Amino acid sequence: MRTRVDFWKKVYTEISTSEAFIHDTEDLSVIYGKIKLSSSRRGRINQTKDERYRLRKILRTIADKGFRKLTSEEQKIADIVGNRTRNELYRMSNDIRFQYGLSDRYYEGLIRSYAYLEYIEKIFEDLGLPHELTYLPHVESSFNYEAYSKVGAAGIWQFMRSTARLYKLKVTYIIDERRDPIKATKAAARFLKDNYKMLNSWPLALTAYNHGPLSMKRAINKLGTTDINTIIDKYEGRRFGFASKNFYATFMATVEISEDPSQYFPKFKKPATYRFSEIALDKPFTVSQLAKVTGLSKSTIRQYNHSIRRSAYKNSLYLPRGFVFRVPQVGSKKLNEYKVALNGFKTDFKEMEIANMHIVSRGENLFDISRSYRVSMSELIQFNQISDPSKIYPGMKLNIPGKDNPVAKIEPKIAMNSPAGPSLTSADETLTRKTEKKTLMSRLKKIVSKKEGKEDGKEDKKGEPSPLISLFDYELDLRNVSKDVYEISIETEETLGHFAEWAGVRTQRIRDLNRLAMGRVISMGQKIRIPISESKLNDFKQKRNEYHVSIQEDFYANYNITETKKYNVKRGDTLSEILKDQGLPYWLYRKYQKKKMGDFLQVGQEIVLPEVEEINPIDES
Repeated sequence: MRTRVDFWKKVYTEISTSEAFIHDTEDLSVIYGKIKLSSSRRGRINQTKDERYRLRKILRTIADKGFRKLTSEEQKIADIVGNRTRNELYRMSNDIRFQYGLSDRYYEGLIRSYAYLEYIEKIFEDLGLPHELTYLPHVESSFNYEAYSKVGAAGIWQFMRSTARLYKLKVTYIIDERRDPIKATKAAARFLKDNYKMLNSWPLALTAYNHGPLSMKRAINKLGTTDINTIIDKYEGRRFGFASKNFYATFMATVEISEDPSQYFPKFKKPATYRFSEIALDKPFTVSQLAKVTGLSKSTIRQYNHSIRRSAYKNSLYLPRGFVFRVPQVGSKKLNEYKVALNGFKTDFKEMEIANMHIVSRGENLFDISRSYRVSMSELIQFNQISDPSKIYPGMKLNIPGKDNPVAKIEPKIAMNSPAGPSLTSADETLTRKTEKKTLMSRLKKIVSKKEGKEDGKEDKKGEPSPLISLFDYELDLRNVSKDVYEISIETEETLGHFAEWAGVRTQRIRDLNRLAMGRVISMGQKIRIPISESKLNDFKQKRNEYHVSIQEDFYANYNITETKKYNVKRGDTLSEILKDQGLPYWLYRKYQKKKMGDFLQVGQEIVLPEVEEINPIDES
């Protein structure tokens, strides 16, 4: 373990993200060298491929020569690996790995950490947890409060949506408490405490934060020990790879550095802690209204309220009543002035641009939507500047005009063959699923080839949302089977808890209706019946749509698709393992397949995998 910790300390303090160590996967004391990485992604791929080939050849040559009559280059590598058998050298030739440096990323995270570290330490202290655990976000997110992983983990503690639900963190289209440093820390502390209760070992409890507590319990039962070193050396779980084996060592490296950062970064100066005051909103407000009343800029609001999603900054969506709004710390007099001003604020509907936002479901048309919100269809078309009303699509977002709100003066250009009255045919009847998929694939190829001059997922120049964020591939239809009971097909990342929340019923009621025992696992594609009253039906559909659209929006705000590659399925491959290795969410993988295919792959089958590259989140304030 000491060897592993020392290796990661080097990674966090000696090389930056533009450099990499070339090392042995199993024995981290063996570092073959350091390389300066190419600035281009393709260049880095070729660079690492060439270097791996060169080292593999040298190691096998040393093995074949038995350490005799070596060239100077071979002797240099021989001195690094030390006395090894022929079989060991051949094993090492196949286990060459590149580790990008993290010193610059860690230092940036170190500076960010002090904004909330004092609050985090107090939360852990109150729960009687080890102080060292407060440094875990260095490993998870580099204390990036806007962090979002490719598979959908968010915030400094990198909670997945399913885990967030278990620990009572709200995740809606407007609010994502996984990004709230205070609330997420309370949830993370309880999660770690639960892991410890189950595993009775802090090294394993921390490893479980990455690998899952049930998986670590299986490792203990299989090997009959809670010793972290034994489990790392001997446990052969399919998902227990390099990252999981090194998670605890990585964590301990950040602990040792963070306890005395000036030893490793001489220029380090401890930043000030964020101080804030809180106001529980007595009624719903938009971000723009809060900025107007308090005089705070939207960037300041964002700085102190990480849980507000980008959607609330881009649209006039309301933060819910009871939302705890944070402002830079002020005295009691000023805080009271804020409260009085907020309580006295009256919404002027004539100034308000948007009363609501609707996400289109499959089979919906503009006439149905206009009736649901009691606005005329012509207002809906003009307000959203829709050029062809027949081509609304699943996942498209429509702004609903507020009361007394004059619609846009510019008349939209409506296609002559597009109906504009109650007889409007549905989106599914007008544009078949096959045509939708063809259109989307064409659009995706253009984005990948960078022929379009805008980023993935952004709005078109005409002002209409890009179909890249869509619900084309989702099975979100509801089939009425009896009064107030609907059958649905479970989609990716959905849980019984989600269905219960969206339908406004208890989870147990859904279990009883489907004869599901407690603890019974549900799976994607499974048919399940949900009790939904007529008054909750539209709400259920909208919240479900918002859930899946928000996942895509968060992804495209943080990642670009740079290219696609074809992959031929090999013997032993499973789709879940392929996606885990590539770090891809299922919904994104599905979007890039030319035709609908099942999750069970055949040897030799060709699938398409998008290449994902992280981008700097755009400031929408």
